[in-house]
Amino acid sequence: MSEPTLGTYLKAAFLNRWNLLVFGALIALGVLSGHAVVALPIVFALETAYLGFIGTSPRFQRAINASQERKSLSSSDKPSPKEIAAKQKARFDELYKGLEPRLRRQFDDLRTRCGAFNAMSEQGANSLMAKEQISGVNKLLWVYLKLLHTKMTLDKFFETLNTEELDRQERDALRRLEDIPQDALDPLSDKKRKSIEDTLMTVRARRENIKRALDNREFVMLEIDRIGVKLTGISEMAINRHDPGAITQDVDGVARSVEATEQAIGELNLFTGFTAIDDVAPDILADTRQRVG
Repeated sequence: MSEPTLGTYLKAAFLNRWNLLVFGALIALGVLSGHAVVALPIVFALETAYLGFIGTSPRFQRAINASQERKSLSSSDKPSPKEIAAKQKARFDELYKGLEPRLRRQFDDLRTRCGAFNAMSEQGANSLMAKEQISGVNKLLWVYLKLLHTKMTLDKFFETLNTEELDRQERDALRRLEDIPQDALDPLSDKKRKSIEDTLMTVRARRENIKRALDNREFVMLEIDRIGVKLTGISEMAINRHDPGAITQDVDGVARSVEATEQAIGELNLFTGFTAIDDVAPDILADTRQRVG
């Protein structure tokens, strides 16, 4: 990207919609005033002064530089489909290899059962329906993997908790609060009271966070079971050569049903570290196709 010149900044300042609006209005007023010979030079002088002031402003120049960088990134620096696929594959490997061995075997078992969709794809390699089915199954396997990762992360979080310590902190804070006379209004007593009340609020907020995390963990486990059962059932339909249209409809239905699940996973990004890049599913079934081939 070429370095912006002063002309670039002056042009951007002139083409700003608010400048054009005010500049046009002043010209119109000058013409309608009946004294255009006097008014228009003043308008042009004011516009020149404005452009000189704004165009040389470091803050304005930084804003223009940032805007041009964004445009450059969205055009010439846009990653190719091959680069995107490589990043998705790397992210899959990171999550997959980060699973505990037991959870990794659980994922492998489900992915192997979904291998039936590869056979359907090979029988109709150019079939749009087969591609839609594999796309939907990939999405479900990706959500399943993220759920396993979320469960593992939450389990580790709960292992670090000491609810008995929270109980002790709450009891101590309440006792100390009772030790301060209610009629004590001196500054030091007031500071002590506020400090203890803040401790109580923190302890109770932690309890609420733990309760939400427990509820989320229960939901995650239910979704792991649900998606596993759904994918197994759909895979059995594929093996038994059921109506491809019905299979596609079932896959689409389950894929749509995990939107709330993905939202719940997103709300747990403090624990999981998932970002927007994790919204798009990689080609997980490609590994089973390669092993079969």
